Amino acid sequence: MKSPLRILHVEDSEPDSELIGEMLRRGGIDCEIVRRDTIKDYLVNLKSKKFDLIFADCTLPGFSGLHVLELAREHAPEIPFIFISGTIGEDTAIESLHNGATDYVLKNRLSRLVPAVNRAIEEAAEKAKNLAMEQQLQQAHHLEAVGTLAGGIAHDFNNILTIIKGHASLLNTEGNQPDRVAEIAAIIDHAARRGSDLVNQMLAFARKSEGTFAYTDVNLLLQHVAAMLKEAMPRNISFEFQLDGTLPEILGDSGQIERVVINLCTNARDAMPHGGKIIFATEWFNGDPLSHEPTGGEPYLLLRVTDTGVGMDKTTREHIFEPFFTTKPKGKGTGLGLPVVYGLMQSHGGAVDVSSELGKGTSISLYFPLHTNGRLPHQTQKLPEIPRATKGSETILVIDDEPDVVAFLKVMLAAHGYRILAAGNAEEALELFQAHQDEIDLLFSDFGLPTLDGFELSRLLRSLKPGLKTVLASGYAESIRAKMIDPGVSAFVSKPYTAEAVLHAIRAAMEKDVTSPPTGSL
Repeated sequence: MKSPLRILHVEDSEPDSELIGEMLRRGGIDCEIVRRDTIKDYLVNLKSKKFDLIFADCTLPGFSGLHVLELAREHAPEIPFIFISGTIGEDTAIESLHNGATDYVLKNRLSRLVPAVNRAIEEAAEKAKNLAMEQQLQQAHHLEAVGTLAGGIAHDFNNILTIIKGHASLLNTEGNQPDRVAEIAAIIDHAARRGSDLVNQMLAFARKSEGTFAYTDVNLLLQHVAAMLKEAMPRNISFEFQLDGTLPEILGDSGQIERVVINLCTNARDAMPHGGKIIFATEWFNGDPLSHEPTGGEPYLLLRVTDTGVGMDKTTREHIFEPFFTTKPKGKGTGLGLPVVYGLMQSHGGAVDVSSELGKGTSISLYFPLHTNGRLPHQTQKLPEIPRATKGSETILVIDDEPDVVAFLKVMLAAHGYRILAAGNAEEALELFQAHQDEIDLLFSDFGLPTLDGFELSRLLRSLKPGLKTVLASGYAESIRAKMIDPGVSAFVSKPYTAEAVLHAIRAAMEKDVTSPPTGSL
């Protein structure tokens, strides 16, 4: 049996409301009408969203019908709204329709009421049907996008895992050749970095990773990237630099900018299957980066990455910043490269532009805003050397719920002179701490532990031993960003980490006052 039509009627005349109900029932519309004559009562019923239709008089004591309509469109825009009034003028009627009313009926012409109600209900049903279809289509597009993303990520990660597993197996047969061991270790390390870059790329695309901004010398950063990519690029691809040495530093996240440049270089490599050149250029730009006209406006640092590859046609250029769009074969890429570039440039308050033609290569221009207090670039153009790890003799309590990570830390730290107590969860760590509290000098804990996270564990242990030095590690910086200011946490290390990063963080923690801000990078 069909349910009665539920109608919320804003009307100060009870007889008028009863007459309207009778007219509807005579017209074959079974209905239940709830009459309200105050805004307060009307809002209570409106927010319940238990009604199929809203009627309202145009002039009411203390408030207007247009205000009733405004509230309806704000709180329940999906419910059809019909004015039923004896005083509505033509101008008001037109305004009401512009503001979202479905229809209006004059009280002296109630013969129009039944057709108006039937039409309103049919239109609402059609809108609901279209909305459902649109949501289904969006869900289908979402699933298709997820499938594309999953295929690309699976391909990239499987390649990385193949490199790691394959070269790890070579250690069984070539472990007695020191030179080969070093070479294999370098290849495994590079593959792991590729995996880390892919994760960071996904997090940046999802806007789950905020930048850590500091003054950055872009020219020096480009040399870093080129040195890092040199061994990964085919031998028939070369780098060229056209850098303006007078540029000041920019305020930006060097890690994010590196990912931008690496993305662009990866795309350039794929666009040059037979070799070519990647050109890095930096210069001043005073103007509007959107119109690309040098209008003498705010100053920007313009970083341009140009390749001599196959270029792009107009259709490709129009879609390159769309998530999951890729010209690579299915499963050969995630389609996140340029959308990530676009997102990271937005986070820096900058802009990105693409110039490309088929057969004439591609040029990507990145505009970074320059601040008037920007510092001058470093005078040295030498890449900084990584300081050697410092050995120690302290006792360290290591906690991580991944046994292989614990095994790595135990072997590596013991080789550098430390005494290690290891646990796989907070409960084990607490037992070890209670048994060896006087001996333990430092806590090295993963943040994402089950039952009790690393931060809460460190607080608990520091309550038992004030002054205990603490280093936290995390594979997801956002999970601990808000807790960085805790003075008891001495340093942070981002996963995946290297032995050098762990050793440096431990020495930094041991040599600093626990009341100082934490060191290390996220």
